[in-house]
Formats: sequence, structure tokens, C-alpha cells
Amino acid sequence: MNQSRMNIELQSTLRKTGEVELRLVEQELAEPARDEIVVKLLATPFHPADMSLMFARADVATAKTVVCGDRSITKLQCSEGAAQAQSARRDLPMAVGMEGAGEVVAAGSDHAAQALIGRVVAIMGGGMYARYRIVRAADALVMPDGVVPSEAAAAHINPLTALGMIETMRIEGFSGLVHTAASSTVGQILCRLCDESKIPLVNIVRRSEQVDLLRSIGAEHVCDTSDPGFEDGLLRALQQTGATLAFDATGGGDLASRILALMERANAPQGGYHHYGSAVRKKVMIYGTLDPSPLMLLKNYGLAWEIGGYLVYHFMDRIGTEGVDRLKDKIAAGIKTTFAVNYSRTISLADACDPATLNEAGRRATGEKFLIDPSL
Repeated sequence: MNQSRMNIELQSTLRKTGEVELRLVEQELAEPARDEIVVKLLATPFHPADMSLMFARADVATAKTVVCGDRSITKLQCSEGAAQAQSARRDLPMAVGMEGAGEVVAAGSDHAAQALIGRVVAIMGGGMYARYRIVRAADALVMPDGVVPSEAAAAHINPLTALGMIETMRIEGFSGLVHTAASSTVGQILCRLCDESKIPLVNIVRRSEQVDLLRSIGAEHVCDTSDPGFEDGLLRALQQTGATLAFDATGGGDLASRILALMERANAPQGGYHHYGSAVRKKVMIYGTLDPSPLMLLKNYGLAWEIGGYLVYHFMDRIGTEGVDRLKDKIAAGIKTTFAVNYSRTISLADACDPATLNEAGRRATGEKFLIDPSL
């Protein structure tokens, strides 16, 4: 790079008072190392996980704008318990944004880095709510010709999460899946992937319109928790599919326990009394916290059961670089189809700090997904 560039990035800081400060910070962009590229970010999604880091568990309804000199800061208030639980991040500015896409505008001296100048790439790794981001050329997912940044913005987290669910199923010897909050972006991608690979999938949603949405993209088994016949319908779906591995995005309440109990009923041994239940392995992996209430396990499903967490980064470590690269190639090839995402609204970095916008985004309604364009 022959000329310096000024970068702007969104930072979140939790103060010891429990206040969370959101601000846009100007910084001079460093020169890329020989194997690095400079990406001008043009599209980055507003994921729930991004909001979690950004808000630091503060109540979005408390968001307000405070003018400090010639700068505006957005402040939110954490509860005392939430602030205490995150004491390790106090007074540490956190760069927000897990992934994004844009155009390579400069590069280090390596041939591989130079070859990417002018290409659209998708990148991940944090700090993506910014004008520019410097990453290793080897870490960028290069998009096919004709793909624009808005199509590639969410090329990592959700696609790898969905692909990871299928890979985990295969690695651990299961043959079908159950997925909660299934009308989400991850859920829709998983639905398409399972349809393509003929993998039995049971989708769980909480409203009738979400049933209609999944039916419209080809889902066969969709169970609505608001339906009085939910458990009967889920039992039938489990009997028909043989699915005994669930991925739960709610992370609270008794839904995981109910799923395990119905898996047990669907696989109950015939004849006689079995004190410890069936020997069929049943597992729930929690990967979200949509339900903030405590997780309840009622233990009415024998002893052949497991429950644990699922994080895409841990999955990536599990399969190694070659495995991740194989999945990334699949994502790039299907970015306009299997892994396509629709956004309801495009906002600027300044909008992402606006209290009204934060409250809209915080609702997390199905179909309401925001895209940030840092160039605006």
C-alpha cells in the first residue's frame, strides 16, 4: 500500500458500572504483511451472536445516545449479575462482527496475496463491523465470478454450523437429525442440505407461519410447539425418521428434555419391563440461548442419553484445516442457492449504534435479518 487508509470500527466496552458503551473508533490502518490482504468490507451480517458480544447481556431497551464532545456514544445498562459474570472484559474495547465480505483492495508482496486484488472474498475472525480488515490471504474464501459481497456476507458461520451438524451426525454414528428454532437461517440451510443428501430431518418451530415457511422449501417433518398435538406429532416424526440426535438453539426450559423423552418412546423396547430404558443412544447438543430460562432435564428417558454443547469453532478444530477447506469449497459453490440468505434491511455502521435500530434487531424475528454495509 502506497497510501495510508483510515479505518473505522465499531467497539463495545463494558464498564465497571455495568454500562456498555458502543462507539465508532477511527484508526490508521496498518500495512499488510507479505501474506496478507486488505479487504474493504461491503457487507457483514447482524447475527444474534454478534449482538450478544455487542450488548454484553445488557437490556436493549435501555439503549440511549449520549453526546461526548463531537462524538456520540450509545450506552446500555447491564444488570449487576450480568456485569459481574463478564468481569474479565471490563474496560476492554471489543471489536464486534464475526464475519463479512468485500473486495480485496491491497495485498502484501506474496503472489498468492497479490492474485486476490479486485476479487470478492468472504472472511471471518472478529472485528468485521469495520471499513477495512486485514487477514491472511489463505484465510479468505474467494467467491466465484458474479458473486457480490451481500451474497457472500454470511458465508461462514451459518453454513459451517449447518454443515457441521451433518458432519457431526456422521462422525458420531447417527442417521437422522432433530433441529429446534428450525425456521432460522441455519434451519433453512440445514433443510436444503438434508433434502439434497436424503438425510431424515425433524424440524421444530413455535408458530404456524414458520411451519408454512419450511414447508415451502420442501421440509417433510415440521412440528409446532404451539400446536396442542405437538408431542404426538413429534413422536410420529421420530418413529418415521429414526432421528436420535438433536441440535437445540433454545438452550433453556424443558424442550430438550421433552425431545429426549419422545426419542425414548419412539425407540422403546417391545415386551416386558426395562428398568433402565432402551439401549438406543439419544443426544441433544445445545448451540443457542433463545430461551434464557434455566435448562430443565426431567430424566424420564432411561440412561442411554447425552447432552452437551455445540460450537462451530470447536467443530472446525475437530475436523482440521483440510476438512474445513472442503466444506468452504462447498459453500462457495452453493452461495447463491443452498446457502443463500435474504436480508430485510441494509444499515450503516452508525445505524448499528442507533437505539431504535438496536431494538428492532434485538427482536430476532424470523425473516428480519439486518445487513451492515460499512461503506455507507
